[in-house]
Amino acid sequence: MDAVQNEPDRRAKQIARDEYYMRLADAVETGADCLGTKVGAVIVLEDRVISTGYNGTPSGFANCKDGGCVRCKDRWHEKQGNQHLMSDEAHKAGQALDRCVCVHAEQNAFITAARFGIRVDRGVLYTTQSPCFSCLKESVQAGITRIVYHQWYKASYSPRIAQQYRDLYEHLTEGDPTRFEALGGGRPQVETDGQMDSDAATEGEEAVELEPPSEES
Repeated sequence: MDAVQNEPDRRAKQIARDEYYMRLADAVETGADCLGTKVGAVIVLEDRVISTGYNGTPSGFANCKDGGCVRCKDRWHEKQGNQHLMSDEAHKAGQALDRCVCVHAEQNAFITAARFGIRVDRGVLYTTQSPCFSCLKESVQAGITRIVYHQWYKASYSPRIAQQYRDLYEHLTEGDPTRFEALGGGRPQVETDGQMDSDAATEGEEAVELEPPSEES
C-alpha cells in the first residue's frame, strides 16, 4: 500500500531530477556551432553526470559555420532560397546524410566517455532533441536504459523505418513508457526548423512524419 501511495512522490522527484539534468543539456547545447539544429546531450549514471556532448564537426576541424561541413552549408543555402550557391543539389533535407561531417550530440557524449574509459552502460541520456534513428540505435547498443528529450525532432521516414524506430525505443523501454519520454511526460514541443532526418522512402512508398510516442505507449 505504501509503495502505491509513494508512487506519485517518486515520479515527482524523478521529473525534478530530469528538469535539472535537462538544464545542463540546454547549457551544453550552447557550445554547438552548427548551421542546422543545435543539440546538447548529457549522460547520467547513478545520479552523476559522466559525459556531455553537442553537435558539431570533429575536433580540430573547421566549425560548421566556418565552412567545415559542406552538406550543412548547402542545406543552409537551400533554406535561404539560394539554391544557386549550393555545391551539390543532392544536399537537401533528408538526403545525403552520410556526407554530413558533423557528429551528433549523443554520439559525441558516447565517444567522449569511451575516450576517457567511462562506462555508459545502465546510464540515462538527456538530450535537447529526440534522438535520430542512428543515435537511438547507438543508445540501445551502448546500454542506455532511459532517454529523456526536451523537444521532438521532426523527421520523415518510410513507414517501415518509422516502425523500426518505434521498435527500437520499445525495446529500450521494456514496457515502461517513462524510459523514453519528453521532459515531464506528455506531448513535447516539436522542432519544426530542423534538417529532416531520413533518406527518402523506398520506391513505391511515401515518407511519413514520425510522431512522438503517446503517454500510453
